[in-house]
Amino acid sequence: MKGSAASLWLSWGELMLHRLRQVNFVVRDLSYATGLYESYLGMRSVRSYETGEGNHSVLYAGDGTFIDLWHPDLGDAESSTFRENRGQGPYELVFETMELDSLAAHLSGTGIRVSAVARHQGWRSILIDQASANGARLRIVEVEPGSNPWPMAGAGWLASPEPGIMRLRQIAVLVRDLDAALARWGEMFGLEATKRFQVSFTDLEIAVIPLLGRDTFIELAQPTGPDAPSQRFLDRYGEGLYLTIYEISDSLGMDAHLVEQGARFTSSRQTENYTNLGFNSIWLHPAGFLGAFTQLSQVFSPDNPWPPAGEDWYLE
Repeated sequence: MKGSAASLWLSWGELMLHRLRQVNFVVRDLSYATGLYESYLGMRSVRSYETGEGNHSVLYAGDGTFIDLWHPDLGDAESSTFRENRGQGPYELVFETMELDSLAAHLSGTGIRVSAVARHQGWRSILIDQASANGARLRIVEVEPGSNPWPMAGAGWLASPEPGIMRLRQIAVLVRDLDAALARWGEMFGLEATKRFQVSFTDLEIAVIPLLGRDTFIELAQPTGPDAPSQRFLDRYGEGLYLTIYEISDSLGMDAHLVEQGARFTSSRQTENYTNLGFNSIWLHPAGFLGAFTQLSQVFSPDNPWPPAGEDWYLE
């Protein structure tokens, strides 16, 4: 998008989604899940808490990003449909915004179903109905000035050592119609894709959207073939959260570590056909990782910090 129209669009878009801060997962056994994330990925719990909806363990994923593992109370209506459909897996994305009131007003004005603003100690939030966001449940958080930079994780993470991975980088949302999904996310948040491409060995067409903080990304992905694993996933579960992507510093070292742990994964030595995008990747199979399809990627490009987003996104 070029010219004055794009400039006007992005002028309010700059108030929208600043960063993907956290991904929340539903798990069946919280203690086991917390231990698995630590043994596989080196993430440690920085906060454990209980609510009326169940128990949580918040893990530090590096660079101010987090994973929340949630064991819902079996009577919790909020998660019941998800649990009946998926069992375990990614449940909710948590973004940070700098201007919650403007975003809420904008979304309501475009007909998006948005909850009332919820107030917490040190932060406020809204929820966006997942039917409005291609099956992805979205929570948008604004941190109050002078508060802990991410109060949802408590204070422990501020002194926590970095985990084995570097950071949460990107989350993929599986969609039926990529063009329509791009238009919807653009209308909601004033953001646009900087790169769109097909990955033949996964049978996916992908569009990568940098958020305003320029360090985390949304990926919208559409299956390109009727026999693709992603199409079978779409047929079974519908649109929604599909793949969580972390950046790592040493793919061969992680490969050796996962072998030692007995993890079910694709070897980084067998994904050379993916390095044309500037990185090498390992995929953890969801069947062996609590329903979470997970990608671990090492960047090889010395000039581009995240090649899937294109060549010039970080210079804008």
